[in-house]
Amino acid sequence: MKLWITGSNGLVGTAVQNLCQKQAISYVATQRDELDITSLQHVKKFLKTIEGSDVTHIVNCAAYTNVDQAEKEPSLAHLVNALGPENLATAAQQHDLHLLHLSTDYVFGEGGKRPFSETDPCTPANVYAKTKYEGEQRLLQAHPQACILRTSWVFGKGGKNFISSLLDKIQKEEKIYVISDQRNRLTYVNDLAEALLSLLCHSGIFHFANQGETSRFEVAEKMLKDLQEKGVGLTCREVIPADSSTFSQIAKRPSYSALDTAKIEALLRKPPRPWQEALKEFIDAL
Repeated sequence: MKLWITGSNGLVGTAVQNLCQKQAISYVATQRDELDITSLQHVKKFLKTIEGSDVTHIVNCAAYTNVDQAEKEPSLAHLVNALGPENLATAAQQHDLHLLHLSTDYVFGEGGKRPFSETDPCTPANVYAKTKYEGEQRLLQAHPQACILRTSWVFGKGGKNFISSLLDKIQKEEKIYVISDQRNRLTYVNDLAEALLSLLCHSGIFHFANQGETSRFEVAEKMLKDLQEKGVGLTCREVIPADSSTFSQIAKRPSYSALDTAKIEALLRKPPRPWQEALKEFIDAL
């Protein structure tokens, strides 16, 4: 078995590589400036190289993830999030490779108060979400046996994300205002990498996130408390809840888009660990 990991310099791609090294799994990793997945010709050419010729699995971690910027660059977001997965799926089908693709909770758009299952209808509400959902559809049409893993609010070391932005503010500002009216499930990138590799021989759509619904405000409160208990010198003394309407966000975001993880829990025979435990591990490792 040999994996081809795309988007290798991103948060998830880096975590998958680290886990492959720990588990002695053979892999080759590429990033955008090395290989453009929006070009089918480039994808096919790579699979004919020495590095790509013995690949058995493609793990697609490449994505256009800047939700607000996607509203300004819809064509680029479409190329990376919709056409790219289709190209990988086409090549995987032709070369008899298994394809594992990472997607997002945002494909569901605005929902109610019940976690979304894999079979719920998708109604994406912004450009990023629409291109990710189109990517899912194109991918499955080209390679029906592919596997899609949807996740939410991913955080971890080595990339810009909600948690890293919070950490920066907590260290620099006395008071921080954090959105309190959007609820979801956090996903620690190390746990996500394990979930991805557990699906290498599976097909279909799965959901994964750490256990427990929360708000960004609740996460910020927990972060501040954990950092204070560790004795870290901080500037922040107060976390204040704020309505999302008070923040300048170009793209519309759902107020609730938590994922139901029952399907992958049944497969792995264990639930994901609570987000509080994962967050503490992340902070302890800083």
